[in-house]
Amino acid sequence: MDTLPTTTSCYAERIAILQQQLKRMLNQSRQQSCTPEFLALLERQIQPLYAAIWAMHAEVEQDCDDR
Repeated sequence: MDTLPTTTSCYAERIAILQQQLKRMLNQSRQQSCTPEFLALLERQIQPLYAAIWAMHAEVEQDCDDR
């Protein structure tokens, strides 16, 4: 995640915030017992963050393709 490219400055800050949230959640998962219930909860929390990061990248890529 540290090498995820930020394609424009307007998205760079938001992507960095989302990446930090993902890292925090992953660190929490290392500190707790990984029951199936906990893993399901973690996945439900992470999926929207991960999707938001890649949606921003896709939007920027689409804008570049349209030019």
